[in-house]
Amino acid sequence: MSNGIPSKSVPGSESPVLDSRRDEQRLHIAVPVKVFPDLKSFESHTCCTYEISPHGARIAAVPGIKQVGQLISIQRHNRRARYKVAWIGNPDTTQAGQVGVELQEPANVIWETEIKARLKQL
Repeated sequence: MSNGIPSKSVPGSESPVLDSRRDEQRLHIAVPVKVFPDLKSFESHTCCTYEISPHGARIAAVPGIKQVGQLISIQRHNRRARYKVAWIGNPDTTQAGQVGVELQEPANVIWETEIKARLKQL
């Protein structure tokens, strides 16, 4: 999530769409993930992604995500990585209830092989 601006969505599509304000494309795909808002706690919340990229994701907001810059963990199956909250959707906007996150461990990609292959094709 390079500049904190959500990308455009295409209703009913998983097609990658490049927002002209972004420098990387995103795969529009909803997959369930576990979010750990506090790195020192085992408490987690399940939510879905809106889109993912090699270096970030846009997810549904969960309790415990309070501020930009907050470090969280996201888990997909048995893989977990640290992310930093890049933006939180403002109330009364189309991004309300959404959070943008940036991967803090570039070598630790949590997406399974099929999703990684689709990301490489972007």
